[in-house]
Amino acid sequence: MKRTIPLTVLAAVLGLVPVAVRGQDAPDTATDGADMASKWKTGDGGYWDFMMGELEKIGQLDPYGVTGQLPPGYLSVKWDWGTIRASSRYNNKRELGPVMPPIEMGDPKQISIDMGLEGYGGGHTFQMSYGITGMLDWYIEVPFTYMNVEFNPDPQVIDDKGNKVDPVLAKMLGVSDPKEYSGCDFNNGTLPMLGRPPVATEYHASWLLGDINTGFSWNVYRTPRYSIGLTPRVFFPTGHTPHPNRNLLYGTGPELETGIGGWAVGFTQGSDLRIFKYSWWLDIIASSEFSTSYAFAQDREYPTNFPKPSAAATALDAQAFPDLSHLSGTFEYLPGWSVDWTAQLQFSLANLGLGVGYGVSYGQEPELKADPAFVSMVEGLQLLGATSVEMVQLGAMLSLLPLVPAQLSFQYKKVVDGYNAIVFDDFYQITVKGYIPLFLLWED
Repeated sequence: MKRTIPLTVLAAVLGLVPVAVRGQDAPDTATDGADMASKWKTGDGGYWDFMMGELEKIGQLDPYGVTGQLPPGYLSVKWDWGTIRASSRYNNKRELGPVMPPIEMGDPKQISIDMGLEGYGGGHTFQMSYGITGMLDWYIEVPFTYMNVEFNPDPQVIDDKGNKVDPVLAKMLGVSDPKEYSGCDFNNGTLPMLGRPPVATEYHASWLLGDINTGFSWNVYRTPRYSIGLTPRVFFPTGHTPHPNRNLLYGTGPELETGIGGWAVGFTQGSDLRIFKYSWWLDIIASSEFSTSYAFAQDREYPTNFPKPSAAATALDAQAFPDLSHLSGTFEYLPGWSVDWTAQLQFSLANLGLGVGYGVSYGQEPELKADPAFVSMVEGLQLLGATSVEMVQLGAMLSLLPLVPAQLSFQYKKVVDGYNAIVFDDFYQITVKGYIPLFLLWED
């Protein structure tokens, strides 16, 4: 779910919680198990015969594509590890720029400060699924995030002609010598004069809990050529929420949220079209998944560390730097709706799978019922707003069957367009997944 910039756009990715692509958690056993098993049975009654017998039965179920479910009585355990690096950001004009837009003031803009926000991180996601009927699964997912975020302020005191501003104005802003004015001077001296608190310049964290989610995956319709799946889910408010005095959402620090901060519900509809199949070793499938989610309203605390701005800052730009020193209590925050759509083309050649996909994600602008000056400040930082991201993805999967009931996967994603969205580089994900026959319910 993608909410704010860079909040859950980053959190969803850092947490690597692709819950919209629920069908990817189904076993990739779209092979004709009966044909393959009959070639390798030994009749010794040991592990090999057991495995071949199970493959034969699973092959008869034919759980292909993103809508296929686990065989009844089977448990799957999955671990995802991923990494990303924030490099730039699309603004509300779809133009690429810094991750956090510069702070500007004056008319014409005589002060421009690029906070130099940059960061990298990733996540570990643990998921457990259980096959109930062969058409119905239950799953639970627990995401964790690690991140390293830094501010490296690069202030520029300029006039409308690109020249350094005159020393008188610089002195009004606490700049004693414009030639020696540094990012540290801006953070510790100028920011408080502008009515904003000095911020910590870095934040490092690991194993931050995200929003735990659980639900059911139901393959409501399936033929050898076409299949439909539905997945309802609920998100718990377990994600890490920074103290408001250190939250990047409010420009008070470098800490990021790893969740949405409240309860949410979601729903995914997946479809598979089998284009071509030859025996047990060649399968070509086109898939589509549409997901939507809604995050309910929540009460949040105001940050309380805003100093009173100087008269010079108010005179230059009262709208950009309002007096927020009076804030206290709580306000209402409504993340609202998000929508995702992904199309994939998958090729399975024996135990090797290859795929290419294209995805679009959209999140509505969160609604704030709060002090108007506070809302103006948050919107001025462009950390809130409707967001959209378009990306392409490439993936590969290696099944270790019949030797071991497990598979290895690799995925790479690349952002190609966006609106109010961070662009991520080094966007990789590795998945290890195993299957355990827990309580077999097969009929003899």
